[in-house]
Amino acid sequence: MIFTLIPHEHVLNVWPDVAGMFERATRTTNGRFDKLNVLDELLDNKLCLWVIYEDTVPVASLTTRVIPYREYKSLSIDWVGGHKMSGWLDEVMHTLKNYAKDQDCSRLEGRGRSGWTRALKKYGWKPDYIAVELELNDG
Repeated sequence: MIFTLIPHEHVLNVWPDVAGMFERATRTTNGRFDKLNVLDELLDNKLCLWVIYEDTVPVASLTTRVIPYREYKSLSIDWVGGHKMSGWLDEVMHTLKNYAKDQDCSRLEGRGRSGWTRALKKYGWKPDYIAVELELNDG
């Protein structure tokens, strides 16, 4: 497995190979986002694109961004899609920790389905808050 940051100028070259992964990831947002929102933010340089390759085939991809809070900076992992997570999660965690430190971040953060809590627990991640919603239907 190879985990690599895609240079901004190559995002459009890689996008056709990973777009479906982000389509699946954005389905969980109840219409708030879709894969084109992800692409727009990548092209606007608001997000960084990372891809996990097995040989030359993308098996997963994710996006990151640095969030400057008042007291610290955090590397946010915003979108993750793909498969074969058990084969790449160790390397991704190691690489992203180092990348975050290189960006002067003191934390990693992410949002997603509750299943991520189980997958990330062994790396020391813990739930920080939950989000709830109520859909209003006037008819």
